[in-house]
Amino acid sequence: MKKLKAAWIGFMDYGYIRDGGDPFVYFEKYAKMGYKGWDSVLTWFPGDKEENYKRFKDLGLKCLSSWAPNMHDLVNKPDDIKRIAEECAYYDVDNVNIGNSSVISSFNAGYGNNGDYDSMMRDIEVMDKLVRLFGEEGITCVYHNHYQEFTVEYKGVSVMDYFLTQIDPRFKLKLDVGWVYVGGIDPVEYMEKAKDRIHLIHIKDFTDMIQPRYLLNSDRETDFGFTTVGTGKLDLKGILKKAIEIGLEYAIVEQDRMRNLSMEDSMLCSYFNMKETGYVE
Repeated sequence: MKKLKAAWIGFMDYGYIRDGGDPFVYFEKYAKMGYKGWDSVLTWFPGDKEENYKRFKDLGLKCLSSWAPNMHDLVNKPDDIKRIAEECAYYDVDNVNIGNSSVISSFNAGYGNNGDYDSMMRDIEVMDKLVRLFGEEGITCVYHNHYQEFTVEYKGVSVMDYFLTQIDPRFKLKLDVGWVYVGGIDPVEYMEKAKDRIHLIHIKDFTDMIQPRYLLNSDRETDFGFTTVGTGKLDLKGILKKAIEIGLEYAIVEQDRMRNLSMEDSMLCSYFNMKETGYVE
């Protein structure tokens, strides 16, 4: 039976790295645990680009996605689009993550402040253009969801359904199953529904459906429902099984805030919990 490869995003002290710390401390540790992919590229790390990438690949790791800055600015900067496409080619990734849509503005502006219909339509116009522009470069645009795309509706239609029907169908999802759950939807059922539009998947787990919606209102010492993959309420085995069924290759672990474990311990436990299902290498 085909199995997924484990990957991750986050789980690194970026303050330590900005202060001159070696990111390969994390890469080496997580590769040794059994992880095979990292959801980013190496462009902003200090040192020689070629040496960094060789060192990274020699650990058996693969870059999984590039990231775009604010999409409303990017759409009018063809040189930046070309640069990102070249970055994707160099790191052998086939997609770029676009985002910062108005619907998730409540994370900064307070719960319930999700923009409006007109701002959503402006987002759709920009994303549609970016999908086409990056498509000309052979790059797929992916969108990382949060819960708001499922809970916010305009004219009786969810924001996510607007995105999937009003944007060029080459537009794909970097589906975060944890936020799907927080949005009140069964992740396995949604994966089946959107199977032709899912390009990558983030595996996040929660102990509570409602608390994470109020993330802005919590202090940094509050876990607010985030927990190690496999220790919360999501159907981890069902999610991983469905990921294989729809043709995905990586299960990307993510945890915005640690609960009781350290980053490293949570990474190790997440890996073993996924592997214990029988669906991860």
